[in-house]
Amino acid sequence: MTLYRVLTKIVNGFCHIAFKYEIIGKENICDQGNIVIAANHKNLWDPVFIACSVMNREIAAIAKKELFKNKLFGAFLKKLNVIPINRTKPEVSTIKSIIKSVKDGYVLGIFPEGTRVKNDDFGQAKAGLGLFAIKTKSTIVPVTIYSDYKFFGRVTIYIDKPVDISEYFGQKLKNEDYEKISQNIMDIIEANYNKIKTNNL
Repeated sequence: MTLYRVLTKIVNGFCHIAFKYEIIGKENICDQGNIVIAANHKNLWDPVFIACSVMNREIAAIAKKELFKNKLFGAFLKKLNVIPINRTKPEVSTIKSIIKSVKDGYVLGIFPEGTRVKNDDFGQAKAGLGLFAIKTKSTIVPVTIYSDYKFFGRVTIYIDKPVDISEYFGQKLKNEDYEKISQNIMDIIEANYNKIKTNNL
């Protein structure tokens, strides 16, 4: 069993004790096939919540390269399938690592806003989500995280139905095209967030 599997089992148990944890739409993460999970990002707990909500497959998450400055911590993150990225301009080696991870069966995890956006605000989606989903020929699964991030407080993870973007595969796209794909997904996530907030989901 990999370190990722061991830790997610332990942390999953903790999260279900420490929070009022609800996962909706688990069936939308298929056991096979190329998938990119896209989620909103408001707190450091978010990657943990995502990992605990997708227990049937391992996630290869994309994270800012600044987290890897400490060599020991960086090595630990890599053991957990985390891929460092230059958020300003992804290197070719990073894109190759992402493609390889998906080919190896991992689910790719990304926060389209590129950084944490606190409170109930949502940032503009970056091109990365659209770019990586197309490069890996994946469907995109919008995931909405709703939480007050307090122990014994509410955590709702809503996993929406996969979005098929295969119409773009093989096309020559510009950066703004990738941004539009990303923003369309972000709009779905934000709409679901507001529905959860008003108990309409």
